[in-house]
Amino acid sequence: MIVVEDLELSVGAFHLSDIDLEVSRGEYLVIMGPSGSGKTLLLQTIAGIRKPSRGRIIIDGVDVTFLPPELRGLSLLPQNYALFPHMRVHDNIAYGLKVRGFPKNIIDQKVEEIADLLDISRILDRFPRNLSGGERQRVALARALIIQPKALLLDEPTVSLDPELRDKARMLIKKLHEKLRFTAIHVTHDISETIMLADRVAFMYAGKILRIGLVDEILRSPEIAKYYGDLNILRVQVSNGSVKLLGITFPVNLSDGTYLAVFRPEDVVVGDGAIVGVVEDLELKGPIIRLSLKIDGFLINAYVTRGLGEALALKRGCELPLNLIRSLIRFHPVSKW
Repeated sequence: MIVVEDLELSVGAFHLSDIDLEVSRGEYLVIMGPSGSGKTLLLQTIAGIRKPSRGRIIIDGVDVTFLPPELRGLSLLPQNYALFPHMRVHDNIAYGLKVRGFPKNIIDQKVEEIADLLDISRILDRFPRNLSGGERQRVALARALIIQPKALLLDEPTVSLDPELRDKARMLIKKLHEKLRFTAIHVTHDISETIMLADRVAFMYAGKILRIGLVDEILRSPEIAKYYGDLNILRVQVSNGSVKLLGITFPVNLSDGTYLAVFRPEDVVVGDGAIVGVVEDLELKGPIIRLSLKIDGFLINAYVTRGLGEALALKRGCELPLNLIRSLIRFHPVSKW
């Protein structure tokens, strides 16, 4: 287990403050937040690259706050992968075992095993300059995992990959975690990456962790909407056990009062339903189209695939039937926010 207690750190005018975090053994924790929120700085502090001005970092019951990185038992996978350019792939992967004094026969055996797992056995004799972005990432993962670290720290590990490789890389990381069950702390600003990989999410902004919880809790939280604009947040009134939302009324198990109804664009089912929306705007986002829909005086976001968009002949001003997946709507009392 990794425990961060009351951590503070200043770098120039930027401050990490009041950071408390626990990561269980085998858990995949994603630290999510916009650029400049302090995610990488926190990761570097856990790794030992930076020293806090206050607080403690405890790994498996041992206070490592002021131990150097090499004595913490962690592996850091930086954005640029930091492969040694003068070493072949085999030697890059083997480096951590070599400096720990493992005999050559054991090193070769372990390199072969991890290379087979990551499907890079065929490139063991190549230099990093002769590898694709996806291959460099696999080599960096192999080097990080071969020492069987207490935790793997990943700093935006897919950000330098082409879009078509990004999903493959995420799936690779997910499969590796399912197979090896290593503890991971993964930094990203990408919601898709968070959804695919996270057991839990810590959301950061301006050097603070604003909220920690399950993916669903975080991505449907009003606190997050100001940083990720696709989230739908509508003020509604609950009366006598029912709520009117987007022109339809349905029962809810809530006390009377004013609430924020929070739901994500993928919770809107487009093409069928009793709700009618007018397309105000369309935005292509890879294979997805984000729709801005005017409904009952509200403007909401919804996602459709490009294929469905073409089938529905979507354009500004057209009317669309739609529905909400009610079980995914979260209601938050206005008094809390």
